[in-house]
Amino acid sequence: MNNKILSLFLCILFIVTSFSVAAMTKTSQIKNADDLKTSCHIKIYKDNAQTLVSNLLEEGFDVLRDKITESTFELIVTPNEIKKIESIGIDFEIISRGRPFIEIQKEMQKNPSFIPPGYSDLTEIIDEMNETESNYPDICKVYDLTETYGCSETYEGRHIYAIKISDNVEDDEDEPSFLMVSCHHAREIGTPVIALYSIEQFTSEYGSDPDITSIVDDYEIWISPVWNPDGYEYCYYYDNMWRKNRRPPNGVDLNRNYPFGWNSGCSGSTDPYSETYKGPSCASEPETQTMIAFTNDRHFAKVLDYHSYGSEVLYGYCCHSHPFSSFFETEAVALSNAAGYYGSIRVPSAEGENYEWQIWGNGTYANLMETHVEFQPSYSSALAEAEKVFPGTMWMLERPISVSGHVVDSITGEPLNAKIEIEDVSFSNDEKFFCEPNFGRYHLFLPSGTYNIKFECENYNSQTHEVTVTSTSEEILEVELARINCPPNKPSIDGPSIGKSGEEITFHFTATDPDDDDIDYYVKWGDGNSIEWDGPHKSGETVTFSHIWERKGTYDIWAKARDVYGEESGIEVFTITIEKKSKNVIGETNIFKLLLYRLFQNFQKLIT
Repeated sequence: MNNKILSLFLCILFIVTSFSVAAMTKTSQIKNADDLKTSCHIKIYKDNAQTLVSNLLEEGFDVLRDKITESTFELIVTPNEIKKIESIGIDFEIISRGRPFIEIQKEMQKNPSFIPPGYSDLTEIIDEMNETESNYPDICKVYDLTETYGCSETYEGRHIYAIKISDNVEDDEDEPSFLMVSCHHAREIGTPVIALYSIEQFTSEYGSDPDITSIVDDYEIWISPVWNPDGYEYCYYYDNMWRKNRRPPNGVDLNRNYPFGWNSGCSGSTDPYSETYKGPSCASEPETQTMIAFTNDRHFAKVLDYHSYGSEVLYGYCCHSHPFSSFFETEAVALSNAAGYYGSIRVPSAEGENYEWQIWGNGTYANLMETHVEFQPSYSSALAEAEKVFPGTMWMLERPISVSGHVVDSITGEPLNAKIEIEDVSFSNDEKFFCEPNFGRYHLFLPSGTYNIKFECENYNSQTHEVTVTSTSEEILEVELARINCPPNKPSIDGPSIGKSGEEITFHFTATDPDDDDIDYYVKWGDGNSIEWDGPHKSGETVTFSHIWERKGTYDIWAKARDVYGEESGIEVFTITIEKKSKNVIGETNIFKLLLYRLFQNFQKLIT
C-alpha cells in the first residue's frame, strides 16, 4: 500500500514538474529574442495602450490598427524590434512566429472545406498570366517590365511582370490607361488572388458581358499581381509574416520608398531593421524605379493599389494637404461602397506610398484598398473577397474623367507634352498635371465647380479655357497651341550674274529657319514667270532651280522662304544681265559659199 502511495506521489510530482518545465521553456522562448529568426505576431499588454501605440507608430512599428484596445494591442515585429521592446521592459506575448507559408497552406488544405486549390507561388502566378495570354491573344499580352524599361533586377535577380488587356492589345492606342497593382507587401498574399481574378473577368467575359466589353474597348488595362517578387517568394517558402523586399540587411518597405513625402514627418522609418524602413533614399529600390518608369511611360489616368487588411479605402495624403481633400474623401466613400465595404475609409498611415505619388505626380485618380480582415485568409475566402471587391474595380473604371482631351501643335497636329495649370487653385506641394507625349492626351479629375485651365508648352503661346464641372461631367476639351515662331532667314542666291537668252541658267537657293522648321521657296524670275512655294525642304538645305530667259535685258530674281507656320522671310534680290545670243557668222558665211560653189558646178554641167 505504501509503495502504491509512493508511486502515485512520484507520478504527480513528475507531471507537475513537467508542466512547470514546459511553462518555463515557453516563457523562455517568448522572452528570448535572440532565438527569433523570423518575424512575429505579438500582443502587448499596457494600460493606456494608445499612448504607447502612438510612440511605436512614430518609430515605424507595424501596429495592427484593428487590434488596439484600452489595455492591449497587436503588431508584427522583426527580431530586432522585439529586442527594442524587451529593452524598455514591455510585457508581450508571441501569438505566432513567421514560418513558410507553404507549410501553413498544406495544413489548411488537409481540411476539405479549403477547396479549391491553394495559393500559387510566384512561378505559378507568372505561368497563369502567360496561359491567359495564350488563351486570349487578341486582347491580352504579358510584359516583362524590367526588360521593357531597362530597369535593374530585384536584389535576388527577379523581374516584375504585368499583363495588358485591351481590344487591340498589340497597338499603343490613344486611350486612357488603368493600373491595378497588388502585393507591394509580401505577406498580403490575398491581393494577387484579386489581381488574377480580375484578369480572368476581363478576358473570359469580354464579348459577352457588355460592361466589361465596353471597358476593355475604351481603356488600356494593366494588371501586375506581384510587385514585390522577392518578398513574396520569401514569405511563401520561409517567413509568412515577411513584409518588405529582400535588400540587405533586412529589407525595404516598398510602399514607403516612393518620392512624394519620403522626407516628410509622416514617412517610413530610418531604421533598416524596422518593418516600415523607407530605404536609404527615395526610389532607391529597383521595384520602385520600375514603377516610376512604367508610370511615366503609360501616364495612368487611374490607379488601384490592392493591400490587406482592413476592408477599407485609403484616400489623399497623410500629412500634406491637398485642395481637393474633401473631393477625395467623397470619392473614396463611393469606391468603398462599390467594393462592399459600406463606406469605410481613412487617410493613409504614412507617406512615401505608391498611390500618393501617383496623385501628386500627374493628378491620377488613385486609391489604396485594404482588403479582407486578415493577411492570409483561406484560399476560398480570398477568392470570395476577390469576387466581392471586383465591382469596386469596375466602378473606378466606369467613373467619368471630369475633363480630358489632347494638346497638339495648331499647324502640324503633333502631340505636345504640355503642362496644365488649374488657375486660382493653390497646390502647396507642387502637384503636377501634364500631357503624355505620344498622343498629347491629358486627364483631370475635379470637384464640382468652374475652373480656368491653362495649357502651356515651351515655345508655344499658352491658352486658358473656362470649364464647368459637375459630379457626372465628362468634358472633352481639345486644345491647339500656336507656336511662338521665328520666320526663316532670307534665302541666299548663288549663280551667274550674266547669261544668254535662250540658254538654261541654274541657281542655288539656301535659307535657314531659327526653329529648324521645314521651308518652302517662292521665286520670281523677273520676266513674268515664277515658282510658287516649292517644298517642303529642310532648313539649311540647298535647293536648285533653273530658268531660261527668251529676251535680252536686266532682270531681278526675287526670292523668299516660308516656314510651316506661314511665317515668311524677307525678300532677297539677285540681278542678272541677259545678253542676246550671238550668231555664228563664220559658219553661216562658209555654208553660203559652199552652196554657191555647188550651184556653180551644177550650172557648168548643164552647159557641157
